[in-house]
Amino acid sequence: MTNRQNKLRLLALLATLALALGAIACGDDDDGGGGKELTLNGENTVLTLDGAVVSALQAKKVKVVPIEPAGPGGPAGVKFPITGGKVNSETLAGSIEHSGGLRFTIGRKTLVVTDFVANTQSGVLSATAGAAEIPLLTLDFAGLKKTTKGGAIVASGIGVALTRAAAQAMNGILGVSFFKKGLALGELTVTATAVS
Repeated sequence: MTNRQNKLRLLALLATLALALGAIACGDDDDGGGGKELTLNGENTVLTLDGAVVSALQAKKVKVVPIEPAGPGGPAGVKFPITGGKVNSETLAGSIEHSGGLRFTIGRKTLVVTDFVANTQSGVLSATAGAAEIPLLTLDFAGLKKTTKGGAIVASGIGVALTRAAAQAMNGILGVSFFKKGLALGELTVTATAVS
């Protein structure tokens, strides 16, 4: 086999591999990996803040208050209602839409973020801040645990950390400098039901 034939064969192999990896990343239902697209219609996502983060915010006199219909979700958590979205039943690849939000306040300075959308494919949770949509949190699925409860899918152990854009926005609007890219805030637990 000539060098040219070897190169063509290698290119064909790489192209096939790229297509296969692309299908897996996109959660393609036709790739033999199983699962189907689920249209979400309810339940909630709970953000549980790390104890050290809560203490640091209190020390810096940062008040964090849920915006309705979000509300308390445990001792150090905030619960956000799920309003829609679509995910793969096996891989959970897709997006999850929420209502409510959070208000961060220091003195008279306030930052409001609402309408969270968790993109489980890109690993980013975005939010509306003023008239702009910003990537708010990165999602870490290394500790993901998936179960079911009463017909709902429960995904827990999803780590969250601030993005660079979120840290810059928070520091700029609140007039501080301690929010940093990669600051680990805690974990998400998603409990979602789908249209049958």
